[in-house]
Amino acid sequence: MTITMMFLVLVFAHMLADYPLQGDFLANMKGKNLIVLATHAGIWTGTICTALWLMGLSVTLTDITWLCIVHAIADYLKAKPVWFYKKLNPLGSGLLIDQVIHILQIIILLVYKTI
Repeated sequence: MTITMMFLVLVFAHMLADYPLQGDFLANMKGKNLIVLATHAGIWTGTICTALWLMGLSVTLTDITWLCIVHAIADYLKAKPVWFYKKLNPLGSGLLIDQVIHILQIIILLVYKTI
């Protein structure tokens, strides 16, 4: 499988976990409850790691930890909203920044796993 196809598979896994698998409850509550936030970050991380494993790439505890923590921090900042997110449209530039962070996670992971 080419790195381009691996990237596309991981982007699909990201979209699946960050939208339909998140649902309204998790989306609305993740900025109000840390357990809900951790649940969403865990679902997202599990989906990404499952896709990695299905593509034949190893998944380590370090991978799981940093994917989950970075995702949770990014989503917390946007969902709360805190820091620079206070001034951003949550469905506009706020969402764009959040998605860029998650795609960067995928790119970093893929580069690290395929070098």
